[in-house]
Amino acid sequence: MNSETAQRGSGRLFTALILVIVLVGAAYFIFTRNASVQNAFHFVQESTQDATTTSRVRTALLLSKNVSPFDIKVETSRAEVTLDGQVPTEQIKAVAGAIALDTSSVKEVHNNLAINPSTARNPETQGLSERVADLEIKTLVSADLFQNADLREKHISTDVKNRMVTLSGTVETPAQKNQAEHTAWQVAGVLGVTDNLSAANADTNPESVDDKLAHRVEFELYSTKAISLKSVQIRADSGTVTLSGNVASRAEKMLAEKTAESVEGVRKVVNSLAVTDETQS
Repeated sequence: MNSETAQRGSGRLFTALILVIVLVGAAYFIFTRNASVQNAFHFVQESTQDATTTSRVRTALLLSKNVSPFDIKVETSRAEVTLDGQVPTEQIKAVAGAIALDTSSVKEVHNNLAINPSTARNPETQGLSERVADLEIKTLVSADLFQNADLREKHISTDVKNRMVTLSGTVETPAQKNQAEHTAWQVAGVLGVTDNLSAANADTNPESVDDKLAHRVEFELYSTKAISLKSVQIRADSGTVTLSGNVASRAEKMLAEKTAESVEGVRKVVNSLAVTDETQS
């Protein structure tokens, strides 16, 4: 009986496999021979791709500070994007078209935006690009603080509003406090830094007058946003500030010197900066 049962089971399994093969073969035959089935499949595929493209273009437009305040309708058909709506100037229309054309998978853009100088801004989307910029800056500042071995384990909170960074929390020394502030200044797009960090050992390890002067000079150089201080060293000694390291051009070298001279407490500047761009030296 067990042998007969096994044979019956094997027979049923074999029959089921044959049935599956026949059904798959029939479906394949119908699909490859029937144009309407193929067309329906391609239509669904194109519709999905077009929906994805439309979403990408809308996102790109919303991230633009110039374009995001205005309501722009986006439609996509076979990778061709059509923009409809109203904007106040030809420049904004051109920017919207360029953004759409630069979006992945877009083949062509039909820019039907109408020019209406009285077009009202959408208050909900107007600040979206700024909020995204603030979030990006916050992420970059937090990442740079974490990558710094001296600051990684410190409790530093980062808040960003209108590209202004606020640092709060506790570090161990005044040097770490200044290091955190300068790290924030180095992130692209930062317009200002408010350092609310407290140094736990500030009383036992106070900054010297020279250190404070050097930090003030460094802060002013950061504030110019024209000089990269990654390879610049600043030292102060009794009112004399020495700048050493490398800058990209003679213009940066001169700007660094003039900026340092303008800082209160600086009596003399020794400019030992080297220019790495020999074509301008």
